[in-house]
Amino acid sequence: MNIGMRRLAGLAALVMAAATAVSCGSSGPETTADGRTVLKLAIATPTWNAGFSTLAVAETRKYFEQEKVDVKISLFDSGTRAAQQVIAGQSDLALVTAEPVGIGQEKGTPLTYFAGYYPKWISNIQVPAGSGVRSVADLPGKRVGVTAVASSGATFVRTAMKMEGLDANSVKFIPIGGGAQQINAIKSGKVDVLGLWDTQYQIIENAGIGLTPLPIASTDKLFGGGFAVKADELKDLRDPLTRFGRAMAKAMVFAQANPEAAVQDLWKLHPEARGPASTPEATLLANEAKVLKVRLNGQGVEPGHDRWGEMDEQAVTATVSFMRQAGLVKKTFPATEIFTNDLIPEINKFSFDEIRAAAKSAK
Repeated sequence: MNIGMRRLAGLAALVMAAATAVSCGSSGPETTADGRTVLKLAIATPTWNAGFSTLAVAETRKYFEQEKVDVKISLFDSGTRAAQQVIAGQSDLALVTAEPVGIGQEKGTPLTYFAGYYPKWISNIQVPAGSGVRSVADLPGKRVGVTAVASSGATFVRTAMKMEGLDANSVKFIPIGGGAQQINAIKSGKVDVLGLWDTQYQIIENAGIGLTPLPIASTDKLFGGGFAVKADELKDLRDPLTRFGRAMAKAMVFAQANPEAAVQDLWKLHPEARGPASTPEATLLANEAKVLKVRLNGQGVEPGHDRWGEMDEQAVTATVSFMRQAGLVKKTFPATEIFTNDLIPEINKFSFDEIRAAAKSAK
């Protein structure tokens, strides 16, 4: 087997396993007594953090309710496991990066993005400031901290090593979860290298840990991922997914206009995301707003760019080519097989200015 391919094959096997799960299909979403469509959403994060504040905004500001959707959210430690939930019919949609979607397409369990959430590639490799690790070539023999062994961050480390002709089995992947567990693992020296993603790195920097990214230029113009559903269910779910997307677009506009209020919405729903009680609230709020702003970058919701969720075909095509080059898939396929912008015009049919005005006066 080619260098590093055993672990990549394991990732593909996890995706493929969902195809034979007990629930191979979906009977369609439920409806609440007051007429809202129940949508089960799987997201890839070990813990709630400010990067997902927009989901809390959509709930607390009643955007989900206005759009007549009742969203049930479940957290999973990797994009692979979140994608599995949709493939197996346990969830209606998932918020995932590109790797499990690309692999699923090749393995006969196709998912389709109907709205983007990660306009840019979010995974990279970073090391604590002062580390002797200067490049991917220095990784063999090192301990790599990841949220989970099957996470997209871990997959990216393997991919980067393979592209340099290195054996990914020469590093030790150490699951460090998220939140305080993650910070403690780094401060205690349990790991030498980090295979995480953009908002996770901002959280670590907020804790006073300096980081240095390793140079990996090949990901500069890649699409990162978003909300995906089973390709063969997109037509039947078009209406509730459009309403869900509109609620998320409103939440994005709100968060861009008032990130501090968005973070406080997250704290209301998930107080465990608040941070250490010993840290002054003003400091916590400023730090968490920094994390949220990382996610808001490039979302297309700032004044003059009222078009959330639209995906760039050229970027998706580049991502498919990258996955082929990295050995994640055996051959390329048309980008349009894993994404569609068909719902985007309807998703963005609301007054952006009204949401911005409400956000600016919110507390």
